[in-house]
Amino acid sequence: MDTALEYDNDLDNISFPNDSIEYDNTFDYESRNNVKVLYLLILVLICLSGAVGNGVVIRLLGFRIKRNPFITYILNLAVADLGVLVSATFHAVSFLLRFHDGFHITYPLFMSLFLLMYSTSQFLLTAISIDRCVAVFFPLWHKCHQPTFLSSVVCALIWVLSFLLTTVTCTLILAGQAGTEVYSQFFVNGLLCLPIMTGTTVALFIKLRFKARQHERRKLLTVILLTLVFFLFFAFPLNTIFILEVFYFNYLSIYVLYSAMLLACLNSSVNPAIYTLVGRQRKSRHKESMKMILQKVFKDEEEGCTERNPS
Repeated sequence: MDTALEYDNDLDNISFPNDSIEYDNTFDYESRNNVKVLYLLILVLICLSGAVGNGVVIRLLGFRIKRNPFITYILNLAVADLGVLVSATFHAVSFLLRFHDGFHITYPLFMSLFLLMYSTSQFLLTAISIDRCVAVFFPLWHKCHQPTFLSSVVCALIWVLSFLLTTVTCTLILAGQAGTEVYSQFFVNGLLCLPIMTGTTVALFIKLRFKARQHERRKLLTVILLTLVFFLFFAFPLNTIFILEVFYFNYLSIYVLYSAMLLACLNSSVNPAIYTLVGRQRKSRHKESMKMILQKVFKDEEEGCTERNPS
């Protein structure tokens, strides 16, 4: 059974899921090659623009803005998104430039990094959605009684879990396993993240639509809601493609996988744009810096309670 991490030195023989399928007769060799090059060029452009945006967010939230527990989640999410984009960029460039000599090393390396960061971003968004629901529906406990170190601990556990899942997946593939266990990482992603994110997205939408009154709170809820919606429609389909591969092997087109990976990278690029568009003051006469925008969006909500140290 072919898997997403099987590889060959020839670009046209790279083995993704379903690569054993014959291409449609409507595509000749040159057309298929042009489609691949166009796809990879678009992927690189999306990744580079997204990497710049996430890099700015990491610099500001990590070193220029006072950190609170929620910013810890956003900072880790930006790191995971940057990792997705960097791994996808190097992988695409290796295809475009035909780095055959080291390809058998770079391919599994960058794909492993991609899987690690992809899973981490899902788990972080799940934790963020839970945190926002608790903040909205149990505000007193969230403001005054939530442990200051909780977000740091949760983020650390998420990174460890994602690393273990990716290690298991890559070990099974390198050992030549061909069963459904190779796809266990995607089953875990789907079973853990999809129900929680779907439920919290609906709950936050209802709260934003009918009950949220404070302007700053509405901005933060809007940012999180848009981030969750973009993830569910752009990034999560890649999980679905790999899960469907288990049941419909040899029926899914390779271009479906290409599209899903492109959308996943687009999702990792869009978050800084969401922060900027939602956070900026539309009627302001003065141009606002990215630092000011992030400070307004992720404003510390713990005022009025016993002072807590930033995590």
